[in-house]
Amino acid sequence: MREPKLSRLIRIGLLPALMAGASLSAQAQSNSAADKDKGQTSATEAKGDATTANANTYRGLRASEMIDMSVINPKGDNIGQISDMIVNMKTGDVRYAILKFDPGILQGEELYAVPTTELRIAADRNDVVYDMSETKLERARIDRDDWNDGIWDDPDYVAKLDKTNGVKQPARSARAHRASDLIGKDVNSKSGEKIGELEELIVNMAQQKVHYAVLEFDPSWASSEQNYAFPLTSFKLTDGKDELALDITKDKLAAMKSFSDSRYDNLNDSVWVADIDRYFITVLPALDGTKTAAKSGTNDDSANTLFARLDENKNGSLSKTEVEDTADVDHNWTSFDKNDDDRISREEFTSSYPVESK
Repeated sequence: MREPKLSRLIRIGLLPALMAGASLSAQAQSNSAADKDKGQTSATEAKGDATTANANTYRGLRASEMIDMSVINPKGDNIGQISDMIVNMKTGDVRYAILKFDPGILQGEELYAVPTTELRIAADRNDVVYDMSETKLERARIDRDDWNDGIWDDPDYVAKLDKTNGVKQPARSARAHRASDLIGKDVNSKSGEKIGELEELIVNMAQQKVHYAVLEFDPSWASSEQNYAFPLTSFKLTDGKDELALDITKDKLAAMKSFSDSRYDNLNDSVWVADIDRYFITVLPALDGTKTAAKSGTNDDSANTLFARLDENKNGSLSKTEVEDTADVDHNWTSFDKNDDDRISREEFTSSYPVESK
């Protein structure tokens, strides 16, 4: 019986690496036992960092930098690159990473839609870790002609891909989009006036979601040195699908929080991440005249998420040190600390957040 094509490709692609490993075995055996143990410990710790950090910690990355990021296997061997990512604009979910493999590993002309739940960011944040297998790749393979023909506009195709990969299928109206198509798109006001462009998507790989989109406004609206964060769900595609629309006015923009490009160097600062969540929970709803909605039961999950990010030592309560750079909590400490014990419990926090600033 002839060996399946994909199986042969994987075996052939990995064969050179195995041969190289064999040729170095004699040299490896000459290493001291101490060095060997040290090397094994380091490899184990590195793999653990990649997995644990992704599962439990916010991991913010620029989508534009993730595209073309190297993909490695759990042993650290380079196997390919990320070609693109598939985003759900209605929920912010990053459902798939489109992988292309290096020549010798798999055929270079083929692409693979890998669920982002199967990926891990390496501890150094420079690589994506993927535990490649024949079964996974058979499910993930997509035809390059289909890719070029805009398959993500076809809900039937995407639904079939979701079912094959065991990915939870969203509502049929939840369109899938390539991240590379969204980045750089013109953004218009509700009246159709061009106001800027979508500069970046910040992806939280711990949850496989777009945490926020970055909008760069035209000079007539705001300084070119400043950027503004919006939930991805704030943007709508225009009828022609070539541009995005955002319900915004200059008066509303003047009251919004901006940040400079230097923020990209430290996207994972806990105070910054918590402040973005606070901003989305309180400021934006207030600007839209819907501040009371932020007090509803739907706020519980957001408040719990914000609490977890502020609770750096994970002891179940907040100290003044942990919230000193988070103005709305710091300035309203007494509103949270109801029993006056110099700490804010999770229950105190979630029952009081958000609060009116004093």
